[in-house]
Amino acid sequence: MKLEIKNIDLAKVIAFLEQTNFKGLQSVNRSKVTNYLTEQLREVVEGEKTIREDFKNDKDKLEKELRAYFEQKVTVEGANYLAGLTAIKNKIKELTSEECEQEFSGDDAYALSVLYEAFNLGGENDENND
Repeated sequence: MKLEIKNIDLAKVIAFLEQTNFKGLQSVNRSKVTNYLTEQLREVVEGEKTIREDFKNDKDKLEKELRAYFEQKVTVEGANYLAGLTAIKNKIKELTSEECEQEFSGDDAYALSVLYEAFNLGGENDENND
């Protein structure tokens, strides 16, 4: 199992995951994933600074480079993150089920949608073997 998040969506996804209620071991495993994503976000911020500096005199090129950069994805995968990814995937399934009465709006709704799509939930290729 893996999770791919566009650079532009990292901050919203991290904030959503950190404020979503996980308990016990699930919380610990979720934190492992959010800590990794936070490290990646720091790198994205540094990369953005570099691009802004490199193209500060060419606004058109700057916008093109930033757009391409923000579309790139961070990938979380591997045995070290499997428990965390499983916990997050199960929580997203729970939060998007018909029975869930919790409502989301703004950045939370957007982040939930990003995670829902990233885990391919509801799609034909939904991984039911986890």
